[in-house]
Amino acid sequence: MSKKRSRPAAAGNYDDDIGWARVDDFVSAARAQSVLDRCEQMIEAAASDPRVGDKPHGGTRRLVDVVDRVPEAAQLVSDLDAVVTAIVDGPHALRDATYRCPHPGFGAQKLHADALPRLAAGPNLCATAIVPLVDFTGDNGATRVVPGSHHRPDLQRLSGNLDHTDGEITLTGPVGVAFVFTGHLLHSGTENRSSAPRPCLQFLFEATHR
Repeated sequence: MSKKRSRPAAAGNYDDDIGWARVDDFVSAARAQSVLDRCEQMIEAAASDPRVGDKPHGGTRRLVDVVDRVPEAAQLVSDLDAVVTAIVDGPHALRDATYRCPHPGFGAQKLHADALPRLAAGPNLCATAIVPLVDFTGDNGATRVVPGSHHRPDLQRLSGNLDHTDGEITLTGPVGVAFVFTGHLLHSGTENRSSAPRPCLQFLFEATHR
């Protein structure tokens, strides 16, 4: 039986049939710009003093440990708790927080999940949150998802090996929106075909019970 859990509008409405939620007006444009500016400053600093996992150069720039390094981003973790609670069954904790910024011509990934395949009915053990720091459009490398794929063992077995599959959609929206989905859902970045970088924050929450 599908479970459908509702939360206040500020937390988004998660529907386990599709596996993802959209949270409109999650952050203000001014706050998103502040986070973006700080992340870019840290990317510049990482060029001479990177942490393991940082990618300050190349087509898709990446900054790890964002919550520790960018105080402006730390509050977003607690702001996401309501919708993450609607997805992950039981207690959970932040496992990873990164800044990801594909430049034009980069960002394409194969469809993948952020958790081991769920090959039978069971709880969602993790959730991923994407917070755009600019508008997400159909051209600039926005995240795509395959609704319902967390209920499809046949697709989950192909995690990391699929270029495309039927039913995939691109999550577009203005700066300030957030997208949160079960970590068992197939998803990926797409190629940035625009003329500007497409930065976002990505948070991964994981159940603390097994």
